[in-house]
This record gives sequence, structure tokens and C-alpha cells, in this order.
Amino acid sequence: MRTTMTRPERAARAAAAVVGAILVAGCGGGGSAQPGAAAPAVPSSPAPAPTAFGKEAVRADLAAATEAAGLPGKTTPLTPTRPASPDPADLPTTDRERARDEVVARMAECSVGWSLSNGPDSAQDPAEARKQFHAALAGLVERGWKEFRPVEEVPVGKGSMVMAQYKKQEWTLHARHVAGVLDMATMTATEDACGARFTDAELDLLED
Repeated sequence: MRTTMTRPERAARAAAAVVGAILVAGCGGGGSAQPGAAAPAVPSSPAPAPTAFGKEAVRADLAAATEAAGLPGKTTPLTPTRPASPDPADLPTTDRERARDEVVARMAECSVGWSLSNGPDSAQDPAEARKQFHAALAGLVERGWKEFRPVEEVPVGKGSMVMAQYKKQEWTLHARHVAGVLDMATMTATEDACGARFTDAELDLLED
């Protein structure tokens, strides 16, 4: 798989995996979790210069498409921040964990995400949630996002996961929806030039 993907595409996929991991761990709530929350406060590389189609425009596209589809999740803040007083028990304890948290913080500077997580007691009908997710994907297409990889559905436990990938200008977006015991959806867009700055070793940390 990695041999067929460019580094920006790997970075976009890794950013999507980070958002998904946060939700599975129960830290995402309604999607308001901040991917760089537990990481060092200062990224080790400068943020990319603003462009005509930047994070604000991407965030607006995600918000408009999901809201029009009736999905109640939230987009991530444009500038992630860490808690004022993190729990010492949550701090990384190994060099690898600290390195991973630093990469997560840098990745947050490159990305804009949207997420939604419903627990097993949710009243949301899985079929309706999947229908809304596809409606949100259609909304992205209406806003100029072009399908980059075909929409794919794969079995996951007692349910299934739909995955899709889109591009708009210099951004790559990964979207996925898991339907089953846990209803979870994420959409993460990553700026290609920023993602290209990550080394393969750094991306390996995010994909572990």
C-alpha cells in the first residue's frame, strides 16, 4: 500500500488515523477533541504560509457539507492548544511516545478535521447515519472536492466501514464511516505541501 502512495497522501491518511484513534479512545466526544492536545506546545517546524484555499476555507467546506447532511459532529479548531494542567498520568513516558506526540502536534498544524462518535446506546439509526454520511460526501463534491480514490466499503466486526478519498486544489481529504456497535465518522483534510515535510519514519509513528 505504501509503495503506491505519495508522502502527502500517506500524511493525509495518517492524520485521518490520528482523528480515528482519538475517537476510539473516548477522547473525541462529539468531535471537539484536539489532535495536538497532549503534545509539546511548540511544533518543531513552522506552519505553512496562508494560501487562497487554506484551513479556513477547508473547515467551511467540511462544516457546510456535514451540516447540510444533518450530521451533528464538529470540525476541529484551526489552532490546536494543549490543556493548561495536563494530568501527569497522561503524559508520554517513553522517547517513542514523546516523539509521536510531537509529530501529532505538527500534523495538527497541517490538517482540518471533522468527527462524530455515537456509542452503543445512541438512538441514531445506523442506516440513516450511513445515508447522511453519503449525503455529506455528495456535499463535498458539490463544493469542488473531486474523488481521488473510489468509495470502498469493507466489513468490520458486525458492521462495515465506508472509506473515501477526495482532493481539492492542494488538499487531500480522507473520509470514513463505521457502522455497527459504534457509529463513528471522520473527515480529515491535510494540506499536501505541509504533509510532504514529514519523513517516512515520522509517518510510521502515526500509523503504529
